[in-house]
Amino acid sequence: MSDRVPFKHVAAVSVGNALAFYDFLAYIAFAVQIGHTFFPDPHTSLLMAYVTTFAGFVARPVGAYVMGRVADKVGRKPAMMISLTMIGVAILGVVLTPPFRVIGWAAPILIGFFRIVLGFGVGGEVGPSTAYMLEAAPPEKRGYYTSLQAMTQDIASFLSAGVGFLIALLLNNNAQALDDWGWRVALLLGASIVPFGLWLRHSLPET
Repeated sequence: MSDRVPFKHVAAVSVGNALAFYDFLAYIAFAVQIGHTFFPDPHTSLLMAYVTTFAGFVARPVGAYVMGRVADKVGRKPAMMISLTMIGVAILGVVLTPPFRVIGWAAPILIGFFRIVLGFGVGGEVGPSTAYMLEAAPPEKRGYYTSLQAMTQDIASFLSAGVGFLIALLLNNNAQALDDWGWRVALLLGASIVPFGLWLRHSLPET
């Protein structure tokens, strides 16, 4: 066993956790705009945007249980590939869903569905990726390499806050643009790293 894990392996394993935290903070940061886009009642739109996030949290333990069993029976790598794909599909689904004024009640239904898929994928991401990092690291450095999971989550949260601030600053005088597409750009930037993450994970050896 080498005394270090290659950087590309660390990046491949950590990308899913990082993306989950990036998306969570970006979605919350633009909850007002997302509420305006998908929920028709102006008095409850913000609340409903938060409810869809809560639905994702409900799905997380289910994803953790199901994908944890997949990781044990089939392998860490396939489980991580599936979970990252689900996260990417869910984020892209939210970005591409038309607003309520275009497709009516199908819009909030789709948003709820995609947030549940995201929660399932995130729940299934944490266990297998952390187990992979633990098993791939040299015995004397398992704590260090496993801690990189939390570190990349915090970095992703910082980047998400920065992207949200920059977009809000640039569109400060154009509230309609912020409602229509500004928040979508923030989420799309996160989803854009999914193909790169899958490519990195494809080259991972199984532990």
